[in-house]
Amino acid sequence: MEINLSGQRAIVTGASTGIGRATAIALAEAGADVAVHYGRSRKEAEETARAIESHQRRAVIVQGDFRDPESTGKAVELAVARLGSPIDILVNNAGSLIARSPLDEMDAELWQEVIALNLSSVFFATKAALPHLGAGARIVNISSIAARHGGGPGAFAYAAAKGGVMTLTRGWAKELAPRNIRVNAIAPGVIETPFHDKFSTPELLETFRKGIPLGRLGTAEECAGAVLYLVSPLASYVTGQSIDINGGQWFA
Repeated sequence: MEINLSGQRAIVTGASTGIGRATAIALAEAGADVAVHYGRSRKEAEETARAIESHQRRAVIVQGDFRDPESTGKAVELAVARLGSPIDILVNNAGSLIARSPLDEMDAELWQEVIALNLSSVFFATKAALPHLGAGARIVNISSIAARHGGGPGAFAYAAAKGGVMTLTRGWAKELAPRNIRVNAIAPGVIETPFHDKFSTPELLETFRKGIPLGRLGTAEECAGAVLYLVSPLASYVTGQSIDINGGQWFA
């Protein structure tokens, strides 16, 4: 069954690379116009925009530090001004491990930065977008397998933030249901993206791979496929859920 999102408008945060980029492109392939948000990677965001435009869809690029509510609000308002309203789809993907740190070396500054970028950003973006979401809008939050099992080495703060994303998803699903706004999440496992190029050694990735029943790492496109399902009519009775995409590494 073909998913048709023609005439719809989407905002994807953290869309310059990885899962965000794959999701933005998948939405465009299905017919949506997409606002591509980035934090620092302007060149990569432009590459995402060109890929969207290759599918004859509109792409707009917005920049913002989503750790900061004011910057987030300005980015969302600019996206709406350029795309038009209402916004039909919001994908909260912006986030990063930032750094691996064991508990006895973690300082308050790093803790707060990890929580701000991975959890508070989801709140700030959704709060800013909410006035522009029409009835029938869909929100998809990007959590992580780390929320299920506590994270890999030195990633407990990231895991805590992503666990918070799952809880926000359930709370908002109940709160926004009367407005006919569905809220779901995906929880990717170990995915081949620049995230792991930066934060995981080849040896660590091989250790992860050995614990995955399907015997390989996942792809950003496989995560984007789950997002596409959740924003489509195929998932019209699905809300408050988190879909695990991890090759069998974790069973909820």
